[in-house]
Amino acid sequence: MNHKIILFALFVSFLSACKPNEPDEPVTNDPTPTGVNLTMKVLPLFGGQTLSWPFAYTTAAGDTIQFDKVKFLLSNFTLETTDGALVTLPNTYAYLSMKDGRDSVVLKNVPKGNYKSFRFQVGLDSAVNHSDPASRSLDHPLSPALNEMHWGWAGGYIFNVIEGYYRNKGQNAGFSFHIALNKNSRVHTFVQNFSIASDARMLFNLHADKYFSNAVNFSLKTDGAFSHSGDVDPVMDKFIQNMNGIFEFKSIQ
Repeated sequence: MNHKIILFALFVSFLSACKPNEPDEPVTNDPTPTGVNLTMKVLPLFGGQTLSWPFAYTTAAGDTIQFDKVKFLLSNFTLETTDGALVTLPNTYAYLSMKDGRDSVVLKNVPKGNYKSFRFQVGLDSAVNHSDPASRSLDHPLSPALNEMHWGWAGGYIFNVIEGYYRNKGQNAGFSFHIALNKNSRVHTFVQNFSIASDARMLFNLHADKYFSNAVNFSLKTDGAFSHSGDVDPVMDKFIQNMNGIFEFKSIQ
């Protein structure tokens, strides 16, 4: 009798092993993304025309100049909904280098909706500005190995680099403006109604001529051709006045 029970159990096991595989239980993933991608793209201009790096331009003060570097660190991207709520994008930073064609940043997980303004900061808040740059990966926008915009000797980042050449007494000379320090950070705000329903691209113009002709006409020969943002720095104090309005909201696609 015991032998029959054993044989029956073996037969049942054999049938179970021969059954076709049942389909796996479906894996349930949340198909709803937290937001969409908003690409911010910047086009450098001079006098309303696309900036040409080899070309020599004349400023409002009569200086003949040629740009070599125009670089930015951007942060604190914020959108304002039509009902006044602020949508911030934490831990989002951008390193832009116009001559190198690094002219865009992808802002991720932006909520769909209707908005009435957009803003960003040229620079960083104090805590991030004085944080340890070695804590970031080499390809992070705030990595000094990538952007070459960190003052190891003084601490903190350079927010905006404008460098190039100008004619001085018939000779080529260099100009260099490194905008840094918390007091020189600038927030640029754009009041504009727009809607985001899917991945989109926001286009901005950068009016490089306004660095030298905006609130004031800045002359490299008489006002100064060099400033790296000292604590007491009359050259930067005058130059920084032209920062407002260098960016222009063009369109969203």
